[in-house]
Amino acid sequence: MSEKTRYSDEELQEFKQLILEKLAKAQRDYDLLKADVTNTEGNDIADTSPTFKVLEEGATTLSKEESGRLAERQMKFIQHLKAALVRIENKTSAARPASLSRRNVFAQFHMPLSALTPRIRETADRVAVLRQKINHSSLSHIMKLSKGQMAMIIILAVIIIDQALKIWVKTGFYLGEEMMIFPWFRLLFIENNGMAFGMELGSKLFLTLFRLCLAGALIWYIWRIKDSLCVRRGYIVCLSLIVAGAIGNIIDCMFYGIIFNNPMPPEVATLFPEGGGYGTLFHGRVVDMLYFPLFSFTWPDWVPMLGGSVFEFFKPIFNFADAAITVGIIALILFYHKEIAAPSKLDACKTDSDGE
Repeated sequence: MSEKTRYSDEELQEFKQLILEKLAKAQRDYDLLKADVTNTEGNDIADTSPTFKVLEEGATTLSKEESGRLAERQMKFIQHLKAALVRIENKTSAARPASLSRRNVFAQFHMPLSALTPRIRETADRVAVLRQKINHSSLSHIMKLSKGQMAMIIILAVIIIDQALKIWVKTGFYLGEEMMIFPWFRLLFIENNGMAFGMELGSKLFLTLFRLCLAGALIWYIWRIKDSLCVRRGYIVCLSLIVAGAIGNIIDCMFYGIIFNNPMPPEVATLFPEGGGYGTLFHGRVVDMLYFPLFSFTWPDWVPMLGGSVFEFFKPIFNFADAAITVGIIALILFYHKEIAAPSKLDACKTDSDGE
């Protein structure tokens, strides 16, 4: 039998320091796992899909069970480390051969290094997942919004921005006044009776009624398909942008003739003037101000019909509501043409999901 010796006080202190460091890290990891197990946050009341709610709750239950098992194993690891500290304090560790390396000290305290390494690695992986959940908590809350809530937020946000910008320009600029932001972007206050980008089609009353009908039909359509599992969120976003833009211009047509006067330049308009507005209900003019003269050039004289004239891109002047409508329509055509071509499939999908 080889001669056995005991650890010196210096070695025990070194081992104690190592164990204290691992104990502190193990305790932090255990606290994270425990927090994950005791977390009671689940689907909020805004979730509208029973199928997704059941699946999400099942996944959450499995995740908590896994965290519970890891937390239990982590606690046993912590208990072993604490027992090792007691043995060091009492100097009751078993004797060892003189050639025993420092790495094998955990074997003397009932914690084999071969078992310790994968356990630490497994715990570290779990902690990394938990930290990733924390970093993406804001995104997860956004994704928990129902499609109906998301549509409402988009519509309200676009209308508020559009009207705030129009009222600021209407009461701060005289008609035709221009402010240069960049050489390619300017604010130029104009008014028009027509549709987007200053186009005109039919009478003023007809255009206003047409916008009202279009906005009402789209709102009804969004409400009808908002709970369908087949409807992508981007499709709802595009429809919401179109609705918001239409409503923004409807407000101009319906009320601006009543709440604003229309003085001659360089005077600016007044909100709620004493003498009344410049028009009647449904006969207000739409305020435009966004102007992007990106580039221009003069056609050569030899070009038929265009020679000598100046070409400017982009010449139309528009407002924030027009931009919302345009972005929504272009995105629908590029990315959601299948939904446009076969809207009946959305209703069929909704019927199937309701029957589950």
